[in-house]
Amino acid sequence: MQLKLNSYMDTPIGAEANVVINLPQRLVFEFIAENFHGNYQKWMPDVVELEFMDGIPVGKGSKVRQVKLENNQRIRSIFEVIDCNPYDLFSFEGKDVPYRQIYRIDALGPQETKLAFRFELLEIDFFTRPFVKLIRVAIIEGVECTVKTLADLLSQQTLKPVIETTGG
Repeated sequence: MQLKLNSYMDTPIGAEANVVINLPQRLVFEFIAENFHGNYQKWMPDVVELEFMDGIPVGKGSKVRQVKLENNQRIRSIFEVIDCNPYDLFSFEGKDVPYRQIYRIDALGPQETKLAFRFELLEIDFFTRPFVKLIRVAIIEGVECTVKTLADLLSQQTLKPVIETTGG
């Protein structure tokens, strides 16, 4: 017996939300991408540990090991930065969990930036497929929450670049 699955299941399940922030594009990009190591856990509080396998700063090809706390379980995974284009795009993909996060940063003016965040679940296993509608709702809620959190963090006027120094 051969099982044929609907073709729509072969496409990622994703959602996108965006917000306009009253900051220059450069500062939004610096907060998200250039200072990712210090800021990611601020907008993704379920991430309790980060290990930068290729060092800091992160760039295209950098791999990061993370530990997320989900339902009191520690979930370990690795993701890789797939795009880091100053000052407009930062994205990464799970290596062992099939997902993608995309941050698009577009200047609307000298002091105004549109931030779009997209999350895609790249694969759904056979046993999870009956729950696609619930998964889609959860992704939408997560994307909206992430954008709100980022907007709140970015609207604080205390944003300053993180300066890394090393002893000589």
